[in-house]
Amino acid sequence: MMLNFRTRQHLSAGLCGRQVGFTLIELLVTIAIATLLMMVAVPSFVAFQRNAQLSDAVSNFVAAANAARANAMKLGLNTYVVPNSTTTGWSSGWMVYADANWNEAYDAASEEVILRHEALSADITVTIPSGSSLAGSDPYLMFNGSGYPRLKTGAFGGATMTMSNISPRSSSIIIDPAGRVRSCKPGLC
Repeated sequence: MMLNFRTRQHLSAGLCGRQVGFTLIELLVTIAIATLLMMVAVPSFVAFQRNAQLSDAVSNFVAAANAARANAMKLGLNTYVVPNSTTTGWSSGWMVYADANWNEAYDAASEEVILRHEALSADITVTIPSGSSLAGSDPYLMFNGSGYPRLKTGAFGGATMTMSNISPRSSSIIIDPAGRVRSCKPGLC
């Protein structure tokens, strides 16, 4: 049996002349389901993003401290990790440099930055116990040529720093007197 062109058009449009597509009810139900899924997914995604930023900041500080220690042992020079800005502290980010002229300060003309990290997200706060070399108006972490953390006075310079976000999640960074740098959850260290 051979169908003519008009019969083929009629059959492709649907049976009995019915239009193909969605009804208003079907469209509204689909939009309502999509809205509910977004209401659940967006807060979870924001928390995931904040936790990822915190993990990134902690791992980058640990990497910077380890790079400073390795560089100090390689060159035999005191190598520092210092905040990018002393006014805003560690939340401004940090840099690592070797103190080539032994003056306990960064000199842009004679010393090269080994590693630099940009400012932290506004969601991340840094807490340091008072009396630590990481706190105060001139915060620093210094490794001597043997790879031990030291204070500028020559005493051992182990330290602790806690980074947290508003999720609330936190991680502690511990530099022990032997120079080992590690991160852990507060209370589990």
